[in-house]
Amino acid sequence: MDEGAWTSLGDPGFGTWVRLGNRVDPWDDGSVQVCVEVGGPGLRATLHRVTLAVMGECDLVPFFDGLCADFAGWDGVRGWSSVDRDLRIEAVFGSGGCVGLTWTVRPWRHADGNWSASTTVVVEAGEQMVRWVGDLAVSLRGELS
Repeated sequence: MDEGAWTSLGDPGFGTWVRLGNRVDPWDDGSVQVCVEVGGPGLRATLHRVTLAVMGECDLVPFFDGLCADFAGWDGVRGWSSVDRDLRIEAVFGSGGCVGLTWTVRPWRHADGNWSASTTVVVEAGEQMVRWVGDLAVSLRGELS
């Protein structure tokens, strides 16, 4: 994702959604920071400078690859957190072959960091998720090479 490029999941015009974009390498060492937006009817929260990786590969794509590999389902909650824990993703397999992905943003580095916002985007566990993870992987890999 270069500056200005966004990867979206869900539909901002209808329902809940999440967007990752404005990717930068703040220290010119292979690190990855992005802006994360979560939203839904009556909600839009933006958190800047979310660190996905420091000096190397981001483990966000492998987390989603694991969910895609288990498209037939799993028990319980699977989770992933960003380096600074200001982004948390929890995945729950539900009925009808759908996965509920709850995205929570919570600033940690600000004096006014006493807020959080969450939204749950429901996606089809097969093709819809595979397609989105592929787009995310290409975006991140293109900037990390």
